[in-house]
Amino acid sequence: MTLERIGTQQIPPGERHGSPRSLFYLWFAANLTIADFALGFVPISIGMNFTSSIIAILVGNILGASIVGFSAAMGPSTGYPQMMGTSNSMGRKIMRVFGLVNLSNTGGWFIVNNILSVLALYLIFGLSYVILIPIFVAVVYVIAYLGHNFIHTVERILSYILGVMFAVIFIKIIVSGDFHLASTQVGFASIRLDTAFFGMVAFTYSYLMSWGPYASDYSRYLPQNSSLRRIFLNTFLGSLISTTFVEVVALVISFATLSSSSISALRVMSGPLYPFSMLAIALGGIAANVLNLYSASLSGLVGGIKMNRTSFVGLVAIAGGILSLLFYRGFYQFFESFLLVLDYWISPWVAVLIMDFFVLKRHSLTFSTPFKPSGIIAYLVGLLSSVPFMNVSLGPYGFTFPVSSALGGIDISYFISFAVASLTYLAIEYYLTAKARNRPMERQIAESGK
Repeated sequence: MTLERIGTQQIPPGERHGSPRSLFYLWFAANLTIADFALGFVPISIGMNFTSSIIAILVGNILGASIVGFSAAMGPSTGYPQMMGTSNSMGRKIMRVFGLVNLSNTGGWFIVNNILSVLALYLIFGLSYVILIPIFVAVVYVIAYLGHNFIHTVERILSYILGVMFAVIFIKIIVSGDFHLASTQVGFASIRLDTAFFGMVAFTYSYLMSWGPYASDYSRYLPQNSSLRRIFLNTFLGSLISTTFVEVVALVISFATLSSSSISALRVMSGPLYPFSMLAIALGGIAANVLNLYSASLSGLVGGIKMNRTSFVGLVAIAGGILSLLFYRGFYQFFESFLLVLDYWISPWVAVLIMDFFVLKRHSLTFSTPFKPSGIIAYLVGLLSSVPFMNVSLGPYGFTFPVSSALGGIDISYFISFAVASLTYLAIEYYLTAKARNRPMERQIAESGK
């Protein structure tokens, strides 16, 4: 167990190692979580049939896993954490801003996952949250503190353990008499492309694509000549398979019990395996929260915080542990919906980065430009154009913007912001490139006229 001492510096050639296959195990383990499990209970609560639910989950996860895959593919070429890619497209100063935004984002999810995972442990052991939260945070901290290599090792081990555990849970549910009875009652209808369907696509997409600001953090140590295709595929498949599997298990449970309450339905279907199920959820929380904590520390350093990685990861762990103790009595539910609203920033941001890297082929990062107007304009245009398509919910409070309201409450703002930001950025960049090419010709014509 060697301690990672590199922070946000570029990974030198002598430190490069590993195989793209490691990314499959990492993202497979990180997505076997309670958050994905809870998503599987959404379709029955909004009146979807089983067939439509399966297709919506698959479509949303394919789109979301693609974003994570493209983001991870940037890592070996740049050698930097994901958030530093902002410098190329928006400038060094804006990179600092987004670093701090992602620190708040990852730190927030660290708190929510602490509480949800410890809830599972409480249901097993009955110990106080005051005892369980510090223990859980300490385990996550040690893994994140040791850094990149140890994280990959732990995630690989957890991918096997969690894969087997969730498979056992799924088999137990399938052989349940309650499942067969409910299946005959609910039935399997044809796909319905209604507002609920597209809403579920947006739900699943937004959850999975929110890993985008993390992805290169775990691929940047790979050799620079690593296959971008293999990096994409391993990240894509690891994310897609585990997320879809957990959500489908939850979906089956919800239809088997005709319940929209994930924990109580799991208790009914698991029977004597209920403690085993709760342990799987807690271990999934560790797999996800290690990434939240590690990437929070990197994002803070990208944001300009003057500390080394090992010191700052400890500070974030302590702050997150304290806030978890303060929020666990119920406020975390409001806090979780607040974080989902904050996720609106990700789609136009990652769109600009993907266009810059894959379309404009800018694979090396530069930090000489404080502000780059083309990326900033594209981001703002993408974000603002998506506002009319938003359906915002903050705990008991909510507001549906005009276009979303006309569409029956569907929130497709993530897709709008991604598309608009992408097209705007490419249009500005191609215009600036054409203008730069024409300048020598214009100068020649002007000189010949003299």
